[in-house]
Amino acid sequence: MDNSLQKVAAQLRCPDGEDGKALGHIMNMRNLPVIMSGINQLCLSEGDRLLELGYGNGGLLGYILSLANNLHYTGLEFSPLMHQEALAFNHPYIQAGWADYRLYDGVTLPLADASVDKVLTVNTIYFWQQPDALLKEICRVLTVGGLFCVTFCDKAFMAKLPFVEHGFQLYSESEVRALMANSPLKLHTQEHKKDKSISKTGEIVDREFISLVFERTA
Repeated sequence: MDNSLQKVAAQLRCPDGEDGKALGHIMNMRNLPVIMSGINQLCLSEGDRLLELGYGNGGLLGYILSLANNLHYTGLEFSPLMHQEALAFNHPYIQAGWADYRLYDGVTLPLADASVDKVLTVNTIYFWQQPDALLKEICRVLTVGGLFCVTFCDKAFMAKLPFVEHGFQLYSESEVRALMANSPLKLHTQEHKKDKSISKTGEIVDREFISLVFERTA
């Protein structure tokens, strides 16, 4: 087994150490088109309570808070390193009461029922250990009529990357929609995009990514 590819995959799942810090900055920049697609699809409006699963180093919080008045942002993260980076980087927003960062176990959301209006997650679906349980939790904390955006790179594209055999679960659009079939989440809007990207192994690739927005209907 290729240890270097294993290390890349492990860092993408849960950044750690100095390599993890560097990766957090790289992911913010190189994944910017993917992240922006997800943010834009939620059409944030005044007073929204936004939850993000997997916020990385929190480098885009200032931009998110600028999109509408009186937003409140809550971020949940699996990586202790990224949690500490986000806390340090966004301390003034936290002190102002506009943002809240917490660690979680990847399944159980430490939030009250119907406490958020919109949920965003970008490039985390490959690492969901218990998809059904996590979706149940998302539905629990999301208000009726609230929106959940899951943004991810298409299975056909991801399958070409050499590190994904180490702990990634890949999804096509139809497979993500099938995950939601037994939940009160119904497809609301979708966006398919493509860009030129530099892969984690340094190659230029045509990256295909999808944002699916689901509405909690009951």
